[in-house]
Amino acid sequence: MSTAGGLLATWVFLAFAVERLVELAMNILPALDKKRVLGVQVPTILALVLSMVLAYGAGLDFFLMFGISFKWCLVGPAITGLFMTGGSNLVHDIVEWVNAKKIMARIRCM
Repeated sequence: MSTAGGLLATWVFLAFAVERLVELAMNILPALDKKRVLGVQVPTILALVLSMVLAYGAGLDFFLMFGISFKWCLVGPAITGLFMTGGSNLVHDIVEWVNAKKIMARIRCM
């Protein structure tokens, strides 16, 4: 998958997977939802860890897509994973918005 569109599609899908996995973990262990570690919420830490694992596991590196290479090969996937963490928040917001629209549509049909 060497095209920019393919890499972006993979990234969006993996950001969605991160969002769903964090949501599932918070449903299974709801007490963790409001906990903090070193001032950071547990769901954010979980999203970061999952994003890094998926970025490295899938070999995602947005910088290579633009022909930028780093002296240390681990930097590109790490930053891509950080972006994926933020992307999972965006995906979460979009999913919540779509769900709210569905509920509103059902209420109007009644």
